[in-house]
Amino acid sequence: MTKESRSAHEPIPEWDEVADEILDGCGYDPDLGKRMAEDAIKITNGELTEQEFHEKYHEEVKAEFGTDERPTKPEGFDD
Repeated sequence: MTKESRSAHEPIPEWDEVADEILDGCGYDPDLGKRMAEDAIKITNGELTEQEFHEKYHEEVKAEFGTDERPTKPEGFDD
């Protein structure tokens, strides 16, 4: 199966509601979590690289959690 013939991954229709339920009361920014989840799908679809993903959210993750220890850190990435 070629990349062109594979269907793209998409969130399930009720994803937004389910995500809100999961993230409600977690103590962290639910908007950040939802945006990161949407972009994780873009990585799976080949629309975004892991490096782009890491760089896009690095500062927000550090601000939210005090550190950025995600496994997507590109080799040689300096913060």
